[in-house]
Amino acid sequence: MLSQFFILTSRGDTIAFRDYRGDVVKGTAEIFFRKIKSWRGSLPPPIFNVEGIHFIYIRRSNLYFVCTTKFNISPTFAIELLNRIAGLCKDYCGVLNEEAIRLNFVLIYELLDEVLDFGYPQMTSTESLKSCVQNEPVVVTSDTQQRVALPSQHPKTLPSTAANKSVAVGQAKAGDKKELFVDLLERMTVLIGANGSVLRADIDGSVQMKSFLTGNPEIRLGLNEDINLGSAGGVGVSLDDCNFHEGVRMDEFEKDRTLAIVPPDGEFTVMRYRLAGDFRHKLPFQLLVFIEDTDSRILEVILKLRCEIPVDQHSTNIVVRLPVPKLTASVSHEVGSSGQSAEYKAAEKMVYWRLKRCTGGSEQSARIRITVPDKGKSTRKEIGPVSLDFEIPMFLCSGMSIRYLRVVEHGGRTYSPFRWVRYITHSDSYVVRI
Repeated sequence: MLSQFFILTSRGDTIAFRDYRGDVVKGTAEIFFRKIKSWRGSLPPPIFNVEGIHFIYIRRSNLYFVCTTKFNISPTFAIELLNRIAGLCKDYCGVLNEEAIRLNFVLIYELLDEVLDFGYPQMTSTESLKSCVQNEPVVVTSDTQQRVALPSQHPKTLPSTAANKSVAVGQAKAGDKKELFVDLLERMTVLIGANGSVLRADIDGSVQMKSFLTGNPEIRLGLNEDINLGSAGGVGVSLDDCNFHEGVRMDEFEKDRTLAIVPPDGEFTVMRYRLAGDFRHKLPFQLLVFIEDTDSRILEVILKLRCEIPVDQHSTNIVVRLPVPKLTASVSHEVGSSGQSAEYKAAEKMVYWRLKRCTGGSEQSARIRITVPDKGKSTRKEIGPVSLDFEIPMFLCSGMSIRYLRVVEHGGRTYSPFRWVRYITHSDSYVVRI
């Protein structure tokens, strides 16, 4: 059972707070934020104890979802509950960010009162809570959403914010679009040794679905027919393990890799899967690092980044991070002029090389000059390892794909929904040792 629940911004502002039991001292939000900021290195573990109070938290969209308790509860239970509360906030607000929480704080408090009673969880299902929640959400609009689109009878693409709609906006109107959004997301964890060998290459993937269909019709989703599970091996996509949502029927999965789904309200994960192995031939980026000693006080680092995805694809939001020696006095840099920038943050002893866009088959380079007062034997060893963040739309390194997406008619109803499918590859941890 939980004592308190609160939501903090990255600045430490409390935008939602509930004290369910009154058995914990006041000011826990300030205690939590001070602990987060004073922790050496990265963020503290998701569970820690301060003076007999257990703090459990998750971070979503630069927001901290935190609960406190004095009881010895299951850690996985608490983290799963926080994830479900964050999911409810996204389902009912349409998008999960600080502005949406602030504009819908009355709705958020109503959800918290229904989800938890005296610290005990009651219900966390988006569909079940619909009958209990009476407040209408305040829709958050961005500049891109306010732009007027050119008229088109059959648009083939939508902006990335198209699925940011609440599931609780009253009854569907006759003219409302019946839409179905499916995202196939993959996160890559890659570690490359100093000699260029791949020491680790993992892919964690998921199929996310958000349905705005009336009547909860059955959805049939066809995946690759060449999927191999476990140690089956063979040609095709070999998944080490996978699991499915409770609403997925597996009757035809073994036959032709088809999933039958009755979607619940809100966003949910249809399937999770994992691949592990040597993906050298499928790695999206090759990063080469060269270090040259120009004189007694200057080290010159040359970074060469090659995009190995197909030429008709591109990557966006690329950030290369290069740690520099602790005694660095100054840093200068030379990068390409088009959509590239570099920045040295002295407090972090880190150089950031940012690229807005990189097309497949292209090669970019940056030259970093590091000035140190005294170049010792260990100075060169303090450079690196280099890490890489990126996002690749409409491309998956694993080879997973969706063959078809159909809505099955039943009860005499005819469905002509808009079906939107998106592929995205993210970097979870992409590290190159020097």
